[in-house]
Amino acid sequence: MSEKKIHTMEGFADAIGLSRPTVSRYFNDPQAVRRSTRTIIEKGLERFSYQPNFYASNLSRRKSRAIGIIVPSIIDPFYAELVSAIEIYAEEHGYLTILQSSHHEPKMEKIALRRLKSMNVAGIAMAALGSSSDTVLIEEIQVSTPIVFMDSRPMEGIAYFGTNNRQSINMMVDYLCRSGSAPVFFGLPPLNANIVERLNMYFERMKKLGYTPSLINPDQIPVRDNFERFGFEQFMMLSREKVPKGTTILCVNDRVAFGVISAASKLGLKVGKHADDDLRVAGHDNQHFSKYTTPSLTTVAQDTKKIGALAMQALLTSDGKSAPKNYGQLIDGTILFRDSA
Repeated sequence: MSEKKIHTMEGFADAIGLSRPTVSRYFNDPQAVRRSTRTIIEKGLERFSYQPNFYASNLSRRKSRAIGIIVPSIIDPFYAELVSAIEIYAEEHGYLTILQSSHHEPKMEKIALRRLKSMNVAGIAMAALGSSSDTVLIEEIQVSTPIVFMDSRPMEGIAYFGTNNRQSINMMVDYLCRSGSAPVFFGLPPLNANIVERLNMYFERMKKLGYTPSLINPDQIPVRDNFERFGFEQFMMLSREKVPKGTTILCVNDRVAFGVISAASKLGLKVGKHADDDLRVAGHDNQHFSKYTTPSLTTVAQDTKKIGALAMQALLTSDGKSAPKNYGQLIDGTILFRDSA
């Protein structure tokens, strides 16, 4: 049980009988003080319920202990997993994280970048919007604040860690062509570089295999973050001639595939990999819910933990004044064979 609330580091240091510099050194790096001192401080934290003002102390430090994170959406399961991986890695290495969302808006992305810069963060792990990102602002900030890109890369010259879309799309297209009818592609408006890249890789691979590629939903309605609704509404708008029996649909991501499967069910179409099923559907990303859809979704799993860990490693090994010298890595996906295709 805590005795009383202490609001300042000086008060906390006095209460546990240590100097303020010793306590401050502990909060900068617990390994920088003796084990016996750590024990005194940790018991004191429990006893007095003291919580240091990390924001204020971070501004005054030469070497920050905070990492900024920018993602397009905090409700997208992929970005939620990515943020979780970064937070865990940061915590294990004595850093706190500050999360910002751009909400798929270039203006919000710029605000997030400037805000994190003003907070004196040690670096920024950024899932950029893509072509709509302000590359001039990014270049300006990364001169003094290291930035790494994750998942989407709007410019060269900055470290990037993300899924190898060429490998993953080629792998999925090959499997779908080998196991049934050649797939048509169900896309999204070009919200980020990943979406564009996956479409381009699909077209390239289909042509190489001798098939005619097809974007099944070329008249795309505006969308921000409700990809499930987008997939549902777009599929409901398709004429039955566009989706004859035996059609295979490769969706740009799992969330779009969820909408497609739901719409197919509403129309009385059976999705699955059996000869008497009406169509096959495959996705990309392996969201939490992908194996619990009906039928379970065949998809490509991205290694979000590895993407987050590599991004953090690049930031923490930089000197705090320039972009990391390690210019990134593309990480192969893994196909998961389930009941939808």
